[in-house]
Amino acid sequence: MSYTVADKLFINGILLTQDKEQPQASQLATRGKSILAVGDNLSQYGDATTETIDLKGAIMVPGFIDAHVHFLWGGETLLTIPAQDATSKMEFIEIVKKLASGRQPGSWLKGGGWNEHHFTDGSFPHRSWLDEAAPGHPMILTRHDGHSGLASSAALELAGITCETPDPQAGVIDRDETGEPTGILREEAMEMVFNKIPEETESELQNNLEASQHYLLERGVTSVGDMIHDMNHFHFLQKMARAGKLKVRVTAYTPILKWQEMKVLLQEGIYENDFFQYKGLKGFCDGSLGSHTALMLESYDDSPESAGIYDSQWKDVDLIHRTIGDADKMGYQSVIHAIGDRAVREVLDIFEKVIQDNGPRDRRFRIEHAQHIHPQDQPRFAEHDVIASVQPAHCVDDSLYAEKLLGDRCDYAYPFQSLKQADAVLAFGSDWPVSPADPIATIHGAVHRAGWYMDEAIGLNDSLEAHTRLAAYAGFRENDLGILKPGHLADFVILDPDFQHLDAIDEIPAGFIRAVYIAGDKV
Repeated sequence: MSYTVADKLFINGILLTQDKEQPQASQLATRGKSILAVGDNLSQYGDATTETIDLKGAIMVPGFIDAHVHFLWGGETLLTIPAQDATSKMEFIEIVKKLASGRQPGSWLKGGGWNEHHFTDGSFPHRSWLDEAAPGHPMILTRHDGHSGLASSAALELAGITCETPDPQAGVIDRDETGEPTGILREEAMEMVFNKIPEETESELQNNLEASQHYLLERGVTSVGDMIHDMNHFHFLQKMARAGKLKVRVTAYTPILKWQEMKVLLQEGIYENDFFQYKGLKGFCDGSLGSHTALMLESYDDSPESAGIYDSQWKDVDLIHRTIGDADKMGYQSVIHAIGDRAVREVLDIFEKVIQDNGPRDRRFRIEHAQHIHPQDQPRFAEHDVIASVQPAHCVDDSLYAEKLLGDRCDYAYPFQSLKQADAVLAFGSDWPVSPADPIATIHGAVHRAGWYMDEAIGLNDSLEAHTRLAAYAGFRENDLGILKPGHLADFVILDPDFQHLDAIDEIPAGFIRAVYIAGDKV
């Protein structure tokens, strides 16, 4: 019998394949961009032209798939004001001052990532901080969750926000005791400033793409689900895919309220290849826990007057229902952001209606984040084949303050184990740049949960599966990604052998990524 000759032969490894028919092996052969064979003795695929790579006991896993990122926004945050580094008012001001130095007077500044729960001095951001650090510069720095932001006085002035300005229907303008805006804008109120920011240039998008790809590949992320918020980003990524400039595979989702525009593009024909595929629509039902805008069935413990707010997209539920139904009839997925228990319930209700309207098919509806799920609603995920697209790093972040906001309701916060026991599919992601796109940290968070409500922790093997095979399934890519299997694309990561013992390592380890391969090539 003659065998196809391999380009590369990897030997002496521990391959965690995610293939249920062959869960572990020690060797893998590649040919071109695909996996040729997996087993324990593949010498028959080698000849003098084959490159042999001795893994020396290292772990090989499928390339990590981050099911939920904001691809180009993530790159932008790497190149703008890193407010996530601030742990006090003084540090915040110094970070902004450093980045503003040398910038053209009056020019827009961008950035974000701040989290008031990390401030050791107990302070809370105010527009005066920005005015002191960068006088005259319009800017808005988003909170780490992206659901509120801090605007400078210059930005508020450009947006026409004064003490007389009413709150938008799905947003809040924070005010001081005299009624003056503090600079904190929540949810839709941020759009009043965002709408004044000049559109990104092609050169800026190129820089963002380069930064994103470098960041992701360093961390072993070979494929992402991109939750696109700007149709210009969709067009740009198509252009980059056509030009062969994508180094990370992108499964794209576009804004739900842009469906009519997207339908026209689909009818005209869009460009897709191994590195860029379009799968459906991304929508929002509510906000975030830390911003008190996650929509809850009962009021917040620390804010009895509030139970969160609907995202502005959810104002017309009939429109959302029709849009999801229309996209579903055309074979496109809908993935909806829902964090609070009320939001999760209402999204499940809409999904059920569409399923009743359109009948059975393999649609793989997804709820993004699915952080607080009432026990009555947890079985509904498996019942209707709804995927829980979750971010364990958010669980670690929220453990710092969630009990203050929700009290006993934390019993069903981030219910990973309960969902698994109810046969739901979990797909892991990061929501980068809201949290770092770091699969090792993500898996560590799922396994350890910062010691918080450990009954809902899941094991290392289940966590790895959620970041590879099931994340591929969540984006309809299970036939070519997420598994080390002949015929699949040769995307994989070489890890330190201690990865097998991550469940026994208390601190998130560094340096576990030894090498990253995409389409058979080391990147």
